[in-house]
Amino acid sequence: MTDSLLQQTITAPVGLRTRWRDRRRLQRIDRLGARLARIDAVEELLVRAHDRLAAGWVQDAWFTTIDEQGVRLHVGTLRAHDGERSEKACLVAAVAIEALPGSITGPVGQRAIGTLWNVLHGGGPIGDWSTPPGVTAARAYDLVRWNDAADRRQSDVLALMDAGRSALGRTGDAVRTELARA
Repeated sequence: MTDSLLQQTITAPVGLRTRWRDRRRLQRIDRLGARLARIDAVEELLVRAHDRLAAGWVQDAWFTTIDEQGVRLHVGTLRAHDGERSEKACLVAAVAIEALPGSITGPVGQRAIGTLWNVLHGGGPIGDWSTPPGVTAARAYDLVRWNDAADRRQSDVLALMDAGRSALGRTGDAVRTELARA
């Protein structure tokens, strides 16, 4: 019997500082996981928008659609639900349509617009924050003006989408590395 008592491991009570340290570490892991989920959601949205733009791109309209009589209509007002079956879309409309059931005012759509705007203008961090609705609207308007420039081509728009996805990929890789070290 004495041998079994000597072989038992005695666990010391965990101190308050150790519990605080562990709690802070777990909170950091949760924050990094949530950040990575946001980045991945924006990246998935940009992939879908890229595919929509590759299938058809338009200038000077939000999107084009074909009505019941076979007539192509250029739609000048953006109601994203109307664009679900669109033939072609502009840059911002593609993001808004693919952000359904939300739109560019939802958190993923805001981050996608912010990512594209920051890539275009060489801005700060990518795809990881939400901006106030007024800022998102101004950025969307700026992207629409860029999309509708006379010298703009579909290849330019697709290149911007690819650059946005690459930037998100780099940010996601950095977060994954940080998460692995946590």
